[in-house]
Amino acid sequence: MKHHLKKMIESSPENRISYHDYMNAALYAPAIGYYVKQKKKIGSKGDFYTSGNVGDAFGRSLARWFVHLIKVCGISPKIVEIGAGDGKLAYDILVYIKETEPQIWDSLTYVLVETSPYHKKAQQERIGMFKQACFASEAEEWANMNGIVFSNEFFDALPVHVIEKDDGALVEVFVTVKDGRLLEVKEPLANPDILTYLSERSVTLQDKQRYEIPLKMVEEYEKVASNIQSGVLLTIDYGYTQEEWMEPAHHQGSLRGYHQHEMLKDALMYPGDMDLTTHIHFDTLMDSGEKNGLATCELYQQNEFLLKTGILQGLKEHQEKDPFSKTAKRNRAIRGLIVPGGFSEHFRVLLQTKNLAETAKVFPE
Repeated sequence: MKHHLKKMIESSPENRISYHDYMNAALYAPAIGYYVKQKKKIGSKGDFYTSGNVGDAFGRSLARWFVHLIKVCGISPKIVEIGAGDGKLAYDILVYIKETEPQIWDSLTYVLVETSPYHKKAQQERIGMFKQACFASEAEEWANMNGIVFSNEFFDALPVHVIEKDDGALVEVFVTVKDGRLLEVKEPLANPDILTYLSERSVTLQDKQRYEIPLKMVEEYEKVASNIQSGVLLTIDYGYTQEEWMEPAHHQGSLRGYHQHEMLKDALMYPGDMDLTTHIHFDTLMDSGEKNGLATCELYQQNEFLLKTGILQGLKEHQEKDPFSKTAKRNRAIRGLIVPGGFSEHFRVLLQTKNLAETAKVFPE
């Protein structure tokens, strides 16, 4: 991967590439990008966990809520998961619906959207036996959607541009190579798309403040939003509102690497061998959604959202002494997802709807 990046840099007109291009190569370059290569990425043997990998409680809670949307709100029994990863979350959702809702199960379609060949193979192995499961590589493969569309830690893994305010002037941070090492270099900000993004959102930076510009996130989100005719769009991720981005604690930006469950501030370490991620801009998603006819219901903390979906219904009393029994493990996972300081602390859930009846109650009472 380093050889690939050095060739990219050396062949560029100014001997540098944007952080967007660096991340895109490090994460998605064919055969050698982090998300593309044949390597386990999620779970104890990978580099990071997601909520869906902490037992099946998260998936079952989502499934229970999806059933409510279909039965009570009249939403079509079609679910699209954007960035479906290894299919673990889809499996938990499908199994719950199969076990509890045979009528919905018979008419259900579940679309897994994923670009990684490694993860697509894992999906086929895990849920290929379900006729309800369909597999897609791009959002364009499904259109005029009526149903439920959701993502779990998808937008945080998309490439971003990095800018900074340096001695009163805006600069873009690029990646170059010197003496065989990848290094940052700063140049006056000239990218018109970045300037437009800042202008449309009235973003002003403090001196020495670093800030990520999620142009790819906007592009991918608008593909998703424009495909929805009616239903629900759910975005589960970590990120900030614009007001929170301006807090001093976030002035160094959020671009990070995750390697063997260790967070690394230097995004240039281990290219191709570690996850790269940023906190997403929730206000940008809300604004883009409104332009595409979506209404914002609320931005929730993940534990608050899970409580509204009825996750506590999954808790079961038991007399089993085995702490590793299925019931005991599920109970622990539920508590871990809802307690303050637990797994949900860093995640938020943006709920948006389109063309739903005003009387539709999106959460069970």
